[in-house]
Amino acid sequence: MRARLRRHKWLIGGVAALFFALAAGAAISWHFSSQVVVPDHSPWAEDVEVESVSADRIVFSRSEATTRPGYYGLVWEAGHAVVGPIVGEDDDSVTRRLSDVSGYLVPGLDTGFDSNVYSGDPLEARGLQFRAVEVPDELGPMPAWLIPAAGDTWGIVVHGINGDRQIGHRLSPILHRAGLPSLTISYRDDLGAPSGPDGLHHQGQTEWRDLEAAARYALAHGASSLVLIGYSMGGALITQFMEKSPLSSRVSALVLDAPALNWKAILEFNAEQMNLPGFFALPVEWAIDARINPDWNSLNALNHPEDFHLPTLLFHGEEDKVIPIETSEEFAAELPNSVTYYPVPKAGHTQSWNVNPSLYERRLERFLRDEEITQESQSAVRDGARRGSEASE
Repeated sequence: MRARLRRHKWLIGGVAALFFALAAGAAISWHFSSQVVVPDHSPWAEDVEVESVSADRIVFSRSEATTRPGYYGLVWEAGHAVVGPIVGEDDDSVTRRLSDVSGYLVPGLDTGFDSNVYSGDPLEARGLQFRAVEVPDELGPMPAWLIPAAGDTWGIVVHGINGDRQIGHRLSPILHRAGLPSLTISYRDDLGAPSGPDGLHHQGQTEWRDLEAAARYALAHGASSLVLIGYSMGGALITQFMEKSPLSSRVSALVLDAPALNWKAILEFNAEQMNLPGFFALPVEWAIDARINPDWNSLNALNHPEDFHLPTLLFHGEEDKVIPIETSEEFAAELPNSVTYYPVPKAGHTQSWNVNPSLYERRLERFLRDEEITQESQSAVRDGARRGSEASE
């Protein structure tokens, strides 16, 4: 009798332990799925520690962020500055150029590096005349910035998840010089934009319709063709648009920077970044399934490569810890005749421009020129693979 009671207690205990383990796993999976589907516009930056400040120099404690080459925004409460190249370093600290300080900057403030170097509207940030426009959309008017130029091929710039239009400032002078009017857009659940019906991100599978609305606006206001430029999840909006929109035939070229090309691979990669086995992504996928019911097959661009046989310029930072660079490598390998691919050393997520703006801009300008994208008659895709080489430049 006692043995039977002990077995009964062990059984109850085992069932209870299993129940609590499953409940804990479900809660954790739900939490991590929220990082993907729940909009979060709280400020994000890589924390850095300021040791000293002078008129044109700033000294940081040494860290992965502060030793990265290039240009970054420095943000703090009620302040912004531009941090430039490294001018000195030792085992403990890094000295960098400092400019465009707005606000009170002293050691000890909570500061962070931001990939968005420029802040404000296009006139404030880059000295470019613009119009604030509202793109008619199925959910309501979507705010956008329109920078006029002489040509009739328009660029449409699409930011990443929880991002904002300011990322477009890095490229707006290049597009303007090339004669492309540029439309830097918002989409559902952005700050200042209408929310989607359920208030959740859909990994590009509903948001692409806001890009389609922007394309329709551009074509109705003088555009003859379009160049789509996407960062991170902005790349997913573009791949969904190219697969699903009847207006995709009006696109002459793509520019993708650390694009979200395969969401399952992204979830597995982020699990591994947290030192978890890749299969931990499975319950997160199930939680996402329960919340937004995505089409995972469609969310892998390599499952519909026939939609991308047009000139494509692709950048990806080799130190990206958000989206695995392997997805861009596979995309470029699948489409060697249309994709010009540049892996960028020392660049984190969407930081290929930051680490070397002049090189990035030369590559973009050459792409626009070589493909004759600004001409009415579009050139054919050149034969052969074109993989970028630092040595050749």
